[in-house]
Amino acid sequence: MKFREFLLPSCALLLLVGSAICQDLRLLPVTGESHLTIDASGRRSDTRLSHGSSIWNNLAYSGWYSRMTSGYIWLDWGELADQGNGLPDEVIDGFTFAYATEYNPDITWAVYFFDSCSGWGDPSTVPEAGFVFTGLPSGNPWWPIWGWTVTVDLTGSGLEFLLGGQIGIGQSMITPGIICGAMIGYPPDVAGNGPTGTEDAFDILYPSGAHCGTYWFGGYPAAPYASFIFELFGASDPATGTAYSDIGLQGNDAALYTLGEWADGETVRFLLRKNGMAQDGWIAANWIRYWQPWHLPGLDITLVPRIPFPVVLPMTPDPVGDFARCTHTVGTAGAHLRIYLQGAITDYFNGGPLAPVDLSNTVVSN
Repeated sequence: MKFREFLLPSCALLLLVGSAICQDLRLLPVTGESHLTIDASGRRSDTRLSHGSSIWNNLAYSGWYSRMTSGYIWLDWGELADQGNGLPDEVIDGFTFAYATEYNPDITWAVYFFDSCSGWGDPSTVPEAGFVFTGLPSGNPWWPIWGWTVTVDLTGSGLEFLLGGQIGIGQSMITPGIICGAMIGYPPDVAGNGPTGTEDAFDILYPSGAHCGTYWFGGYPAAPYASFIFELFGASDPATGTAYSDIGLQGNDAALYTLGEWADGETVRFLLRKNGMAQDGWIAANWIRYWQPWHLPGLDITLVPRIPFPVVLPMTPDPVGDFARCTHTVGTAGAHLRIYLQGAITDYFNGGPLAPVDLSNTVVSN
């Protein structure tokens, strides 16, 4: 059987916005599809997946994919609604992406995640995470085009990240000189998709990250919808044995999240949203809290654990995202105590000034 390419010569059917250059884009049918599961390092995983539940489902695919120019980033965007933790973000512990290719050498594929992303070249987009996977499988020599849906399990890797509200998902095919690209999906709430908030448009970014242009495939339903197959997993927070409390306290704009298990010898991973602040991130803890949260008008923050803090844990800035991380092994004594933990963004605990300062909600153990 001969398969026919559906070509878009000279990008005549593409909408270009701004000063975008014409990409060598074309639509081709996907003739078959397989699934692969890998961990955060790209190693194939045959074990049972441990990531959370699906919280953003854009998996329905149209049977088409589009060729990508090596190194350019194709950016899709949408809305990630609150999943019930009451905080602005969700902790992402897994995701699925999809590509299709001819029979080629092993594929190198990159995936990027953004917040505050409304598309159309929005310059306020905030990077949150990025992953590059090498050695991904290619097509089959007996089929012209083969698709791969790849699920990445981040659970326990220490690479879980925060995402919420207006989100962007960028994908880039790194391997040069091959026919390969992103598999194309359907609109929100169609063919099994959830309320993803995607639009019939996508941005292309230069390898530098600068905006190249905004495109579609001619307008759905006459042409494929300009959104790409993806899924996000989460809703695994807060950590077992902990709870979020004191959300929305006056002046507190940071947010503290937990994963793992609060139990003797177990690990709890903390993530603290920093909202663009450059100061260090900390976790201040005490087993005594103020009877009423204490608002400090001069600093416009509200404190919950009592001063002085018997325990202060340093956090490490994430190298990409707008948050800090901390991994803590729960000791025997702490495993059985009710402890109040609050995220703090300040240089005070590092010998610097107290202000600028921000605090988070509290995390309560047991």
